[in-house]
Amino acid sequence: MKQTDGLFHQVFDEIAKEYPEIENEHWIIDIGAAKLADTPEAFDVIVMPNLYGDVLSDVAAQITGSVGLAGSANIGEECAMFEAIHGSAPRRAGQNLANPSGLLQGAILMLNHIGQTEVAEKVQNAWLKTIEDGVHTYDIYKEGVSTQKVGTKEFAEAVIANLGQKPSKLKEVSYAGSSSLNLPKYVRKPQKAKELLGVDLFVHWNGANPNELAEKVQSINLPGGELTMITNRGIKVWPDGFPETFCTDHWRCRFKPTSGASITKQDIIKLLNAAEEKQIDVVKTENLYSFDGVAAYSLGQGQ
Repeated sequence: MKQTDGLFHQVFDEIAKEYPEIENEHWIIDIGAAKLADTPEAFDVIVMPNLYGDVLSDVAAQITGSVGLAGSANIGEECAMFEAIHGSAPRRAGQNLANPSGLLQGAILMLNHIGQTEVAEKVQNAWLKTIEDGVHTYDIYKEGVSTQKVGTKEFAEAVIANLGQKPSKLKEVSYAGSSSLNLPKYVRKPQKAKELLGVDLFVHWNGANPNELAEKVQSINLPGGELTMITNRGIKVWPDGFPETFCTDHWRCRFKPTSGASITKQDIIKLLNAAEEKQIDVVKTENLYSFDGVAAYSLGQGQ
């Protein structure tokens, strides 16, 4: 989303500049998911935060026929981990029902990663032959297309029986000449100039009128600093809020220095002490910084 994923988007753009030969574009997750479901062939690689990746990898697998078909590779600088994209399937445990293809595909990715490409190729082609023959587990079985409905064990046995064979209709794979993914070592970027610009005090308050809270919180204003904004659920409710805005008991009170002044960590400590004396329940704080003159904190609605 535009606010909460801003840093991810920023880093993506920074890295994209290092690879000018690769076309890149940005999609918000909702329309991106719609495009993936409609025209998956338009995408080669999708870069996402973990939650979005978890959702859309299942969508992509289901488009092919079943979430049980896809394997997963998690490759880091020092180690790697391979699995089915769906993780475990406890609802199918012990029933000889689950499609083992996802786990098998994860194993094939692992074999390629560790350089055993010939073995990976042999297993993948045997799997393709099994799928092509219509030997299917319940999740991909279809009358008139499939030839045999099998369980987990029987599907695995069919793949084993097809080792050394190749598909005739589906495209066989060849991993000759492929190499494992070698990630460049991360190099920390030069440190940016950091400047403290203010602080957010998150206050637990059971009232409903933000003007009353503002009056209470303004009583702890420090010389050179003042309350500039109160938000609730990310929406600005003071000053100039809307009375119809639904508010919870969790309020963000933003303090910024007055014109020409600055704020220090000692000021923040004084602010917290003053809040304690006034029985203002501060549940957490967040310092507001800029880096090389660019604000690195979220703005309130309308700012």
